[in-house]
Amino acid sequence: MNAKDIFGMKIISKDAKDVAKVAEISFNVKTYEVTKIIGSLGNPINKKYYNLTSEDLEIVGDYILLNKTKDDISGNIFEKIPEDEEDNLKINNAIGKTVLDSQGNETGKLLNIDIDFEKLKVTNLTIGKPSSFGKPKNTTILNKDDIIGIGDYILINKIIKTEDEPTPDENNDSEEDTKEKINVNIE
Repeated sequence: MNAKDIFGMKIISKDAKDVAKVAEISFNVKTYEVTKIIGSLGNPINKKYYNLTSEDLEIVGDYILLNKTKDDISGNIFEKIPEDEEDNLKINNAIGKTVLDSQGNETGKLLNIDIDFEKLKVTNLTIGKPSSFGKPKNTTILNKDDIIGIGDYILINKIIKTEDEPTPDENNDSEEDTKEKINVNIE
């Protein structure tokens, strides 16, 4: 399931009461397991947050259903979203991070994260070059085996060629073509 589709999804308790809406998801950058789901409740001026773990979830479909009642989770209310713990990263903080290939070149930015909610694991990362006009260019889907590490940057173990980058041979041919077109005889 696409992470962007999950934000704003309603969280329903075991006793069929509306609890919150998904505001944030946190995952471990080493194991790629979803560690927390943060639900928001209230208006923008007086917002409260629920800190839910993977053990609190029953099933994820059109709604997120909990295996606890609203009273059971009432002790997990916070005034603001908790900071990341060691080795954990919030999805909203991850999206937009710069992705570097194995040669240290920028290949794009993290655009989206796919999550398997049956296993509660991050499965794929979508990277690409953002475009100011609509759809991003040159999107590539990476799995966890392609990733060396996630920190301030995302390091991958491969080189991704984009369609608009000319190869060295193509670049030389285009220079020769332009030289031939410039020859002008003036008498």
